[in-house]
Amino acid sequence: MTISEYDVHKFLDSNEKLVQFMDKIRNRELETTPIFVGTPKNEFITDKNAPWIRITTIPGDDADYADDERVIEYPRFQIDFWIDKTKSKQSLEMESIIYKIMRSFGFERYYKSRVTDSDINTLLMIQGNFEFQGLID
Repeated sequence: MTISEYDVHKFLDSNEKLVQFMDKIRNRELETTPIFVGTPKNEFITDKNAPWIRITTIPGDDADYADDERVIEYPRFQIDFWIDKTKSKQSLEMESIIYKIMRSFGFERYYKSRVTDSDINTLLMIQGNFEFQGLID
């Protein structure tokens, strides 16, 4: 099973609970769902558009083999989101929602981080790194 960052985008983008929660935090809907493969355009990156999500692939190519064939692959993805620093309770809930979505598609988080964004100091950047484990709830 090969999973790309575009599959992860579908997992998150199609989750109504996540999308509605993000709209509720910012008190408005945006023209497009703010879930991006890679970094959004510079003009989008403002504190008024937070929260938004960025999905990137983590390099590597781990797999298990049988009879010289790949039978299980272990793709890794980094999912970052930015949120207003004053919304720490909501940031924890959003982190949990993302974790549950990824877990339901067979991923486990192996790293997380919470830091003030170096470019927009009114925002937190929350990072979660996930690896496919083949465990589907």
